[in-house]
Amino acid sequence: MDKIINLFTKNIKLKLMAIVYLMYYKLKYPNLIVRKNTTDLSVFISIFVQKELNLPIEFKPKYIVDAGAYAGYSSIYFHEKYPEAEIIAIEPEKSNFDTLIKNTHKLKQILCLNLGLWYKEAFLKVEDRKTGKWGFKVNEVLNTEEYDIKSTTIRNILSIQNWDKIDILKIDIEGSEKELFSKNSNWINKVNVILIELHDRINEGCTESLYCAIDLHEWNEYRKGEKVILIRKNFI
Repeated sequence: MDKIINLFTKNIKLKLMAIVYLMYYKLKYPNLIVRKNTTDLSVFISIFVQKELNLPIEFKPKYIVDAGAYAGYSSIYFHEKYPEAEIIAIEPEKSNFDTLIKNTHKLKQILCLNLGLWYKEAFLKVEDRKTGKWGFKVNEVLNTEEYDIKSTTIRNILSIQNWDKIDILKIDIEGSEKELFSKNSNWINKVNVILIELHDRINEGCTESLYCAIDLHEWNEYRKGEKVILIRKNFI
């Protein structure tokens, strides 16, 4: 009975905090969109209330990639915490990308790309997994087939932006991390922090792909909720 009461109390507290945070950010960003009857509020809560993107170290990153930027809440969080950082926000699904643009268009440090992060330049089809706005995944198709978007790569981002590194690479790409880390992953030596949600339930082998691509002797590993945080040793 005590466990039920504690769980009920925790949920009530979380909802009250969500209301307060939502009011605060609506005042700070009057045009902020949190779409009704979608997964938006859950994502908003996980980022701003539960602080799932908060890192266990303090530093001032210059370059951030937000892969799977969804409606822009993670990019806004990074911008608030690291106001001097340049942020690339990548989102493949059209309705999410449109919301991302609306939510971040006044934040000049954030560049939004309607692309999919992949291991090579390719044509991608967006698949609706029917799990809500946060559940879209991409699949590679031939250029002769109907496709929705093109891909970008970490190497392309580094080259086009003229970055020598990525300080924070946040990845929440619904299973595409398997392909990202299993092929052409020599860009990893340019990254200082990887903040990733793994989706083996969607694409079996995601976790194996990540840990085969990195040398754990060079990284400190942390867990926070569904996120795995990898921080390169001695980079600060």
